[in-house]
Amino acid sequence: MNVIPFPRRPEPEPLTFTIGARVDLRVGALAAGIIRPRGAPREAFGFVNLARLLRGARMAWRERGHHGALLLAVAREIQAELEADLLSAAATEAGCTRQSFSFELDERQIITHGAALAEDIRAHGWAVALRGDPDCPLPFGARARTLYSELVVDPPETPDPFLGLEPGDRSPLGRRLLAAKAAGLIITAETVRTAAQARLLAIAGFDRGGGPFAEAGLR
Repeated sequence: MNVIPFPRRPEPEPLTFTIGARVDLRVGALAAGIIRPRGAPREAFGFVNLARLLRGARMAWRERGHHGALLLAVAREIQAELEADLLSAAATEAGCTRQSFSFELDERQIITHGAALAEDIRAHGWAVALRGDPDCPLPFGARARTLYSELVVDPPETPDPFLGLEPGDRSPLGRRLLAAKAAGLIITAETVRTAAQARLLAIAGFDRGGGPFAEAGLR
């Protein structure tokens, strides 16, 4: 009897990503996870690869016992090239739900190329977080209330506790935090290093924090 070997279909290369924790600065509980794809952005953000990556990230998140919402950090290098239809379809294919998943977009890219992607993502029913630019170029008014659910900024190492309070700091960041709070946005400090910094940021009006402080709380 002749045995005819059939070549095995090669397994797809594993997609690499990190999931960073974001915690509630007031109580220290896990609030969300941020997915950051690794590797070439155009490859990671193709439909098939993105759906696989998001499915893998969701599984990894649940396997750790976490049930907080997830966000996808959209690569700023190709943000202007992406279509909301592709992002929405990939998230749906991966099993993400609109109640527990959102997209994080880069503010500088929105300033440069316009808000069409954010508007289209919202039109598909997904929430949009804004990864803030240090120069704080976008005003936060009625339009921000309809487009964005969260503002993510890199905070000062030693924040003024009055930074986001009405009688406090009047720097661009202070004014932006006041406007974001008035618009009902979640305010997230992208990198929080210590418990002391976390306490000051909470007093200043920040809701969530990521970075070493958040990661340490999950160990």
